[in-house]
Amino acid sequence: MKQEDYTWLTDNLLILQNIRMTPEQNTRLFAIYNAITGENKPTTSCGRCVLNVKKRIKFEYEKQRDKN
Repeated sequence: MKQEDYTWLTDNLLILQNIRMTPEQNTRLFAIYNAITGENKPTTSCGRCVLNVKKRIKFEYEKQRDKN
């Protein structure tokens, strides 16, 4: 995970919870996910899809937090 993504997530930790996001936050979340996984998953508002993206990002975020 890039440092700027880590910093953005730290500043917006509530996004990883079950909240309603703005379209900009959703786009950023999917961009972070795609950078981590190497996939090219398109931005969507599908609840299950967003939940899976959040789970993966949260896992990577916590892994990087534990390193620091």
